[in-house]
Amino acid sequence: MAPANSLAAFALDDFESRFGSAASVVRTIAGLYLRHQSAPIPRPRIIELACAAGISSPAAQTAISRLIERGLLETVQSGELTVTVPAKAMFARGNRRIFTPRHMSNADRWVLVAFSVPESLRALRHQLRKHFIQLGGGLVSAGLWIFPEYLHAEVLDVLNALKARTYATLFVTQTPQYPGDAHQAAAQWWDLAKISKLHHAFLTATAGLDATSADERIAYRSYVTLIDAWRAIPYLDPGLPETMLPEDWPGQESRQRFLEISGSYEGRARRYASLLLGH
Repeated sequence: MAPANSLAAFALDDFESRFGSAASVVRTIAGLYLRHQSAPIPRPRIIELACAAGISSPAAQTAISRLIERGLLETVQSGELTVTVPAKAMFARGNRRIFTPRHMSNADRWVLVAFSVPESLRALRHQLRKHFIQLGGGLVSAGLWIFPEYLHAEVLDVLNALKARTYATLFVTQTPQYPGDAHQAAAQWWDLAKISKLHHAFLTATAGLDATSADERIAYRSYVTLIDAWRAIPYLDPGLPETMLPEDWPGQESRQRFLEISGSYEGRARRYASLLLGH
């Protein structure tokens, strides 16, 4: 069964906020650096981290307050801040998704999720739809979703967190037989236009990043920008095989850019963040 705080952790997922906004950037900083701190963090240090990432001090103050209201940060008796337990679980779950994005081959299997929820639990249906979309699921028909098989465990986590496991039956299959062709199926089951737009936005936002700079301050700001622009994509994009995607699909280019640039920035950015945190 999912841990007791699992539902709270899923509820903190947020893929609708505009990347580059103060709240989104501070959230990204919390996931990258604040959650690993063993002691509470003074608010001025968080503001300094946000300012170093290009956010103004007043905007950072407002963003911190909003993230406290959301349950991602909390204030301790000293007046300092810490990342909440559900938020730490949410960030830990994101590690694999964000930093090692997967991509299906034609040989990979699928998991189908069929569920029937009583009319009296309409709110549960809404929650299932919301979280299945945020896992990268495709809606085949009412009550039937499809995911890459490598998302099997995450699908079960959602069902258990929502206490919906008894309403769902899961099937693992090798080759779905589409009513038309694979391209038509993908266009019908997933919002490919929205996912493509996310990839193009990422490519635009990261086009000017200089991965060769030795300046740790620049590396830190660039790395936070990179992660902030990228972090929602590996959730909403399931990594469909190329045979299901349009010829001009931007996903491969953005995935390669993320992997190449993040490896260059990560160490230097972490050292600069540690300096700002007083380590």
